[in-house]
Amino acid sequence: MFYRDGILTRSDVLAFPGVHAGFSSRAGGVSTLPHTATLNLAEGLGDDAETVRRNKEIFARAVSAGEYGGETTVAAHQIHSSKVRILTQANAGEGFGRPAGEDGDGFVTAEAGVMPIIRTADCAPILFAGLREDGTPVIAAVHAGWRGTVAGIAAEAVRVMHTLGCETESIRAAIGPRIGFCCYEVGEDFIEAVRQARGSGFAGRHIQRVAGASDDARPHADLAGMNLEILAEAGIAAAQVDVSPACTMCDERYYSHRRMHGVRGVMGAGIVISAVAESEKRK
Repeated sequence: MFYRDGILTRSDVLAFPGVHAGFSSRAGGVSTLPHTATLNLAEGLGDDAETVRRNKEIFARAVSAGEYGGETTVAAHQIHSSKVRILTQANAGEGFGRPAGEDGDGFVTAEAGVMPIIRTADCAPILFAGLREDGTPVIAAVHAGWRGTVAGIAAEAVRVMHTLGCETESIRAAIGPRIGFCCYEVGEDFIEAVRQARGSGFAGRHIQRVAGASDDARPHADLAGMNLEILAEAGIAAAQVDVSPACTMCDERYYSHRRMHGVRGVMGAGIVISAVAESEKRK
């Protein structure tokens, strides 16, 4: 279940010992421009670099319950792909005080003090946590727009977690605030692209007209439903996945690319393994 915790929402499915995770809204930051107020987490949208740096610091402290600052974060140029990178301590700070690393849309790590951040403004952020046989955690974060979703980025994150020794049956995932089925109108080109990527059956299950809509209403797509099916195929049952009820287009507490016609900031989804928990485990 999702619940409010200060400036973030968190999911109790990710409440593994030593793991901190959270999803931001627009609130809690220092941006003052009308379209980025107040917790915009990306440069190039109107805020100066220092404002974004301060917002990332606020966000990282909130995610980690005060344990970590922005120097632990890792952000990349997101390209709507299925590319998932493994992070180590050497990656900490990419996109915060030093250049971002490789382009991509997902991160996996088993190291403490490395906080992958996904940035969204209608796309679906998905955070993952699971355990290795020795009880130590593996975490992941992905940016799942519709292109990344149908390319299978959620399943790719599970696969990469498995390469680090994470047991599939232990993995839990939380799909954060995103544009909901209620608002995600799509056209025939979108439908055909989904059919080409994952088949007509998949498209038919997740792209439908809104109940009660007129015959000329455009179809709507269900990003959460698509990712739930893809995760199920990867061995992560629906009972292991929490889905936020928030729609970023409906709810003005969130940035929305569609609602704000591209003039907006971005939210963040972050997850990190606590160094305190790791040191306690070694005692």
